[in-house]
This record gives sequence, structure tokens and C-alpha cells, in this order.
Amino acid sequence: MAPVNLELTVRLVDAAARILVEDGPGGLSLRKVAAAAGVSTMPVYTLFGDKQGLLDAMHREGFRRLGLALAAVPRTDDALADLVALGFAYREAALASPHLYGLMFTGGFGHTEAADATYRPLVTAVARCQSEGVFAGADPEPVALHLWALAHGMVSLELSGKVDGAAFAEQLGYAGLPFLAR
Repeated sequence: MAPVNLELTVRLVDAAARILVEDGPGGLSLRKVAAAAGVSTMPVYTLFGDKQGLLDAMHREGFRRLGLALAAVPRTDDALADLVALGFAYREAALASPHLYGLMFTGGFGHTEAADATYRPLVTAVARCQSEGVFAGADPEPVALHLWALAHGMVSLELSGKVDGAAFAEQLGYAGLPFLAR
């Protein structure tokens, strides 16, 4: 089997995501994606097989990008600051790929390893805050879920033009965390 050309795959996924946003699911076709990316249909069919394969690749790529953004957050001596930094990295990843962000959380994909891998750093950061006495409680899962919902909701509102970036910073950095602190 030939190696996957990541650059071409990313280019095709981005083209498909733009088409999906502009034309909706009914407007997405492998031929349209090929034309938008300036390639023949052969590499599109070779890489993805069919439309569902393309959608699956778009889903994975969105989470791959999110995972890279979260992994780039440095760990410091301040557990709470690191947790907030993860929230901002989440936001930046969504803003950098808004065309994929919406697809990442739509139905039809189920629970995936790619999605779980991007949630685990949040759970770990919350557990660290709890172990260092920043947050009460021993189970990081409900706190992580709440913070993820807050960040996801604020990012979704920002992407739809309902709030600006300052509102995200205020909610995550000031209103979203103090109620969890000891």
C-alpha cells in the first residue's frame, strides 16, 4: 500500500469542509472536492473511497488538529493556569479550523479514539488541580465535562457571531473557574 500523502489529504479535507459549510451535506461530492482542490478524482477516491470515508477523514483531521493544539500547551508550576491555557488552546484550534469544528461534534460518528484523546488532557489537568488543592473533589470527570461544555459552548457562540473573544476569556478565566476553586 502506498504511503498516505498527508499534505494532499489535508488539502482535500479542507476543501471538503469549506464545501460542506457553504453548500451543506447535499452539496458535498467527491468530484466537487477534487475540483476545489485542483486534482483529479482518482486521489480522492483512493484516499477516501466514498463520501462517508471523506466525512470520517474530516472528523479525524479536526480532532488531530485539536490534539496538536492541546499537546503544545506547556506544563508549568501553576495547575490552574495550565488548565486555562488548555481552554484557550481549544478555542484557538476551533478558530483556526471552524469548517471542521462543527463537523467534529455532529452526530453520526459515535465515540472515537480521536475525540477521547483530545478530552483526556482536560481530565488530567482537572485531576492535577484537585490533587494540588485548587479544586475540591476527587473525581475529575464531572468537573472536566462541565469545563468542556463551557468552552465548547463559548466557542460555538463565538463562531456563530453571538459573542466575541473577550466573552470567552471572561467566562473561562473568571466566571467559569472560581466556583470550582476551594
